[in-house]
This record gives sequence, C-alpha cells and structure tokens, in this order.
Amino acid sequence: MAASKSMVGLTAGLLVGGHKAARLLEAELEATGLSAGEAVLLSVLASGAMTMTGVMSALHIGASTATSLVSRLEKHGYVRRSRNPEDGRSLLVAITDSGAVQREAAEEAFTKVDAKLVEAGRDAVRGHTALMKRLSGLS
Repeated sequence: MAASKSMVGLTAGLLVGGHKAARLLEAELEATGLSAGEAVLLSVLASGAMTMTGVMSALHIGASTATSLVSRLEKHGYVRRSRNPEDGRSLLVAITDSGAVQREAAEEAFTKVDAKLVEAGRDAVRGHTALMKRLSGLS
C-alpha cells in the first residue's frame, strides 16, 4: 500500500489497510448480507460458544460494539444467546445451524480475499504475521 503524504506512519497505515481489507471482504460477502465483522464473529464461533467478554476479546472490540454485532446476528437467526451454565451472570453466544451455513459462505469470501492479498508475496505475508504477533503482545 502506497503511503499518502497525509498518512502519519505505520499505525495509520495499518488502520487504513484494515479498512481496505474489510471493504474487499464486504464486496465478496455482498450476496450473504453479512458485514465483515459479522463474518469474522461467525468464523470465531465455529470453534464453540463464548461469552460476550470472549467475543470482545476475540475481536478486540468494546462492549457496545459486541452487543450490536451479536444482536444483528441474533435478529437474523445466525446466533443465539443463552445463560452461561457455569456463571449465571453472563451470556453465552453460540452459532445456529443457519449461522453455520452463512459461516461457510463467509469462509469462501475470506478465501477469495486472502488469495488477492497473498499475491503481495511471501515476505509480505511473513511480515504481516510477525506484526500481528507483536500486536498481540502489546497492551
């Protein structure tokens, strides 16, 4: 990605690049009606139900964003919320059968966008992987 003169460095470039990747994904997801965030959450939930705190942590989002995201998916019947049997104060979010069908369609979209991004080359992919590991280690 070419940096514009108004861009302030690596952090701004990462943010802009993330938005660009989301737009590419949403173009591939158009037929599903899912947003990029909804598709990511369905993919994460394929591993099993999680608490709302788990959703926030997995997607690195705040409580209001997580609630909005889960509410939209729940409205369409793609996820369901239920009381956590291990802690009645919290809710579990789980993918439904229709959500699993949407997740499969989303996975196809992820694969298409990933193929476009991999064209940048192995060094770019390795650099991205290293940078994401570094970001995970920062608070």
